[in-house]
Amino acid sequence: MGWMGPVADGQAHEGWVVPLFADGAQGAGTTGARGVLIARRPDEGPRNGDRVRLTDRDGRTVEGIWSDGTVIGGAGVTPDGAGGQVRCEVIEEAEEWRPDADVVGWVAGCTCGWRGAPWTRVTTWALAEPAARRLATAGPWADLEAADEHRVITEWRRHIAGWQALEEVEEAAARQAAAARALDEAVRAAVAAGASWAAIGRATGLTTGSATERWSARD
Repeated sequence: MGWMGPVADGQAHEGWVVPLFADGAQGAGTTGARGVLIARRPDEGPRNGDRVRLTDRDGRTVEGIWSDGTVIGGAGVTPDGAGGQVRCEVIEEAEEWRPDADVVGWVAGCTCGWRGAPWTRVTTWALAEPAARRLATAGPWADLEAADEHRVITEWRRHIAGWQALEEVEEAAARQAAAARALDEAVRAAVAAGASWAAIGRATGLTTGSATERWSARD
């Protein structure tokens, strides 16, 4: 999908270049021969073509395909709200694809929901001006050139910089703890083999007293 970032507070941060459309729709990060796959908004209800399940207050259910507020299923056409339905559950999502030519711009995006400032798509290289946030693409496709993609995703990297730094601190602390455990085990093995505390101190850069104080109690 894109660039993997850190996991902070249980939230993964993965970035990608998000295609934008004139009506506010956004790409999900997948493109192909069919064009650009459209992402769903978290608060979005069912789309036409989704398979849904309606449940009424008595627990009765009906399943079918959602079409303009109507569920078309094996029992016929069931309008939304008929029979006291109180819950609509999407059980299989329909995909929506749009042509690359409909993309009007891009924005850096993150799986946490963050979005950067938009970049505008222009139709010719002569009109492209990164300093003014205007980018062009080759032909009808909406895929950016590598340099322009880097410009967009750099904004996502700034977004995750704080979490990335903390992740690196955690990794360094874990390596330090692992090294400390390995040193403890090596010292125990040396003591068991008959090494003196003076020799252990020299090997670890400590005085005899410090080495004795650090490890003799543990052993």
